Amino acid sequence: MGAAIFDLIAATVFNGWTALFWLAFLMRWQRVSFFVPGGAFIAQTTEWAAAPVRRWLPRTRLDWSVTLWAWWVQGIYVLLRAVVLGHAASLPPVGLAIAVVVGGAIEALYVLGHLVFWLTIASALLSWVQPRAPLAPVVHALVAPFLQPIQRWVPVVGGVDLSPVVLLLLLNLLAIVGGEVRFAVMRGILAATAG
Repeated sequence: MGAAIFDLIAATVFNGWTALFWLAFLMRWQRVSFFVPGGAFIAQTTEWAAAPVRRWLPRTRLDWSVTLWAWWVQGIYVLLRAVVLGHAASLPPVGLAIAVVVGGAIEALYVLGHLVFWLTIASALLSWVQPRAPLAPVVHALVAPFLQPIQRWVPVVGGVDLSPVVLLLLLNLLAIVGGEVRFAVMRGILAATAG
């Protein structure tokens, strides 16, 4: 029961913080201003950590500092889970380090997939229900890089853009396959490095 409570609280905190780093990444990538509702919160909860790292990275359109933080936050989460669930004690230090590094990367990508899923739903709902909402252009801009490749192949039918439906199906497929890969990789790391 204690592990379940820890997992609920830790997943909320670590996944939420990782999602904020991914939002900062998407906002910078799409050149969305942080002077939008919620933008200041995203900037204040990520910039203090990302700014020192950014100084050491090459300047590109993509903000790799927040991506690294998303990875590190999930790595810490993987480490804490391993300690709480008792896996850390059975692993040699190298095995634990590999589990944290690989697991952190996989979990960070998993959080990104969930974030894009919910942003896509929000974008579709806003376009149908409240297209002039202040946040509508922001949400549309954040999902645009994921929808545009699909829009090249999926035609608009009767004035309805079906690309969000296709993206949601693809994200669900990735979640299913990714979930299996995620558990297989972690089991493989545990098996290969245990004992």
